[in-house]
Amino acid sequence: MTPRVSICVPNLNTLPYLEERFDCILGQTYRNFEVFVYDSYSDDGAWEFLQRIAARDDRVRLMQGPRRGPYPAWNECLRHTTGELVYIATSDDTMALDCIEKMAGALERHGDCDLAHCPLRIVDGHTRPIVPPPWPANTVFASGAPDLVDRPHVRRAPYDGLLHLSGRHVYLSIAQLLIRRSLFSKVGPFLNRWGNISDFNWEMRAGLVASTVHVPGTWASWRIHEKQATHVVNFESPERDRKIEQMIADAVESCDRFLPRELSRSPWLDRTRNIRNYYARLAHEPSARKRRIFQLGQLLAGAPGVRSEIINVLSRGKKWPIVAPGLIRSWIEDSGFGPTLEFSEVAEQPPRATGPARR
Repeated sequence: MTPRVSICVPNLNTLPYLEERFDCILGQTYRNFEVFVYDSYSDDGAWEFLQRIAARDDRVRLMQGPRRGPYPAWNECLRHTTGELVYIATSDDTMALDCIEKMAGALERHGDCDLAHCPLRIVDGHTRPIVPPPWPANTVFASGAPDLVDRPHVRRAPYDGLLHLSGRHVYLSIAQLLIRRSLFSKVGPFLNRWGNISDFNWEMRAGLVASTVHVPGTWASWRIHEKQATHVVNFESPERDRKIEQMIADAVESCDRFLPRELSRSPWLDRTRNIRNYYARLAHEPSARKRRIFQLGQLLAGAPGVRSEIINVLSRGKKWPIVAPGLIRSWIEDSGFGPTLEFSEVAEQPPRATGPARR
């Protein structure tokens, strides 16, 4: 019988965290899954550990391949698995023992959703919580939609995708998502074009096409430590800002055929790009004096949306990144595409018990 869930474990030299990772995978309350590990020729003893795990549990399959970065490894996992639902279990992280059960159950009850999204716990190399936590602080949910973090709900496409127009993450870690495999046939595999932040692009493409069911009653973790792939990313660098702009443009272009013309051709896209560029430039001005000069120049000769933004903030209004979720929601609904949010108790019932138990 084909397992319903494929748990994909890309790995490179994360031996200190593998025991905890596999304890939470093999201890999941949901049982109908396969585990596929793609190891990029680890040389820290991780491969030997993985071989011992696979010898004890025949749901675990192993493969080694070249070191080409995280996203090619994720795609290799997709090529070698068959489950209807896909979970990328980054090998240095962990999750609640009911994480797969609750997210799979939510997708079962919401067949029109292709993504299930759970909260994220941020920990350090010793599994200690990081304070203050970067989630939801570094996402659109922090101040723009804090009421959504703890409430079960469905976010209708293309809302999640358009939320990326704020320039902020909607899903901070791939480990927060359980993905319906059929979604990849629409939006394609993970790209590696923008280095270690390329997941922003795939997540925007997915959110433009797929509705998301939010499941607050469980969690996944994201471990921040010196050896992780994203540890070297400067989240406030001009280079990252340029990549975010390129990823947004690529996502909108590649998903154009799925978007209503009123949205894909809307002047909102140019307006939001101008505002993102304004805030990015403002953040990188080296002094308060230069920031004021730059703002004055934009107020006098900047794009109309930027001038409106500056006047709004000077009038003690809220900044675009904060109000973006509400404005984008209104934009979609005022364009005649129906409600973007549906609140319901989506995370309480378990999925049907199907498939083989642990062997």
